This record gives sequence, structure tokens and C-alpha cells, in this order.
Amino acid sequence: MTKIGLFSDVHSNIEALEAVLKRLDEEGCDMLLCLGDVVGYGASPNECLQLVRDREIPCLMGNHDEYVQLLMDPSVAKLREEVRQSIEWTQSKLTLDDLKWLGKLPYRLELEDEMLCIHSSFAAGRWPYCRDEKSFHDNFAEQPVQLAFCGHSHRPMVGIDTGEETPYVDFIRPMELPADRKVMVNVGSVGQPRDGDNRACACTYELETRHLELLRVPYDIETSQNRIFFARLPEKFALRLEMGK
Repeated sequence: MTKIGLFSDVHSNIEALEAVLKRLDEEGCDMLLCLGDVVGYGASPNECLQLVRDREIPCLMGNHDEYVQLLMDPSVAKLREEVRQSIEWTQSKLTLDDLKWLGKLPYRLELEDEMLCIHSSFAAGRWPYCRDEKSFHDNFAEQPVQLAFCGHSHRPMVGIDTGEETPYVDFIRPMELPADRKVMVNVGSVGQPRDGDNRACACTYELETRHLELLRVPYDIETSQNRIFFARLPEKFALRLEMGK
């Protein structure tokens, strides 16, 4: 049985990342995949990058990873001020080697002939989300494969194309994914969940059985918050961790 552990949106939260990787190891995953946004928001970008790199986990480019590379681009000025502050702080903390590593991350990762991983969505636009019926519908109109996995919205959800205007969309429960319809799985967020549950989030998927399962992992939120306060990053980035939103 081939079990894949998928996670996304670490956002420089080393306490959450360590907890999730420990749980995925306990689950006996044969392969781990990170779907982007290792950095941003949190106060441990170096530690998170080092852990992902040390473990040689295949990783995708996320929008915050990309922002770190595009600080001189005028489009970055359109970011909210607190996000821009986080990106600038993150860049100042990373080594040149880490910045080069981020810059080489791919935007898509193909696992099987009919399985792709991306950070956001296949829909038109720059960094679109998969987070509700309309956005999943727009994604399915462009999704080139039967099965895909994404992150970006920080909400663990599964969408199934019904062939109608409204796809099936729900929070992830243990299930066998259909093989005859397009499916998009949003694996949620490790470092900054936004679905009302403050525990770190990841998924496991078994290739042979098509079994999908959501993992919720407690971690030391207070330490993560204190790191953000000490770094003098925007306070809201720390406060929202406890609320899971």
C-alpha cells in the first residue's frame, strides 16, 4: 500500500510543522509532499525551510514563496501592508541559498498520469482559491486531470465535479475518492488553519484504495505566538493562530 502525506501552507510555523511531520511519520507515509507557502506570516522561516530541505520533501511554489522573490516587482505593492511587512521581514532573515532554493520551486507536480499537485487552483487568474462551490466549479472547468491536490485557502475541503453547475463540496471526511469524476482536494494549512479548528492540518492518500483521510494535529500554539510577538511582526498573525481563523 502506497500512502502519501500531503501538507501545505506551513507559513514559518516550526512548531506546527514539526508536529505534522511527526504525525505523518507515525502514519507510515511512503512519500511526503508540500504544496507550497513554506514561508510568510510566521517567525521561523529559516527553521521551516531547513527542515523541509533536510528531509528532501518535494515542494511547490506558493504565493508567499513567490512574493519573497518579487519584492522589486511593482505588483508586490498591491499586497496588504501587514503581508508586505511579513514578506520583507522574511526575506531579510533568509540566506541567499534559501532564496535560490525558493526561486527554483515548481508550480506543478505530477505524481501519476491522472494526478497533479498545485498550490492554488487551475482556474483563471493569479493564485485563485478552491474554497466554495463557485471556485471549485471554476477550477473543474480548467482542471486537466482526474485528481488534483491543492492548498492556499487554509481550509481542508474536497470538491467533486458532478457535471452540473454546482459541484459537491464538503469538509474532508474519511472517504474513497471516485475514479470516474474530477476531484480536487484542498489539504488545508499546517501553520495557519482558517476553518475554526486551530490544530495543524494535513492529509493522507492511499494510491491503491483511493482512501483520503484528514489529520488534525495539536501543537504548541503559545510558543509560535511568542515567536511572532518577539519578531515584532503584526500581532494579528499571532492572535489568529489560537482562533483557527
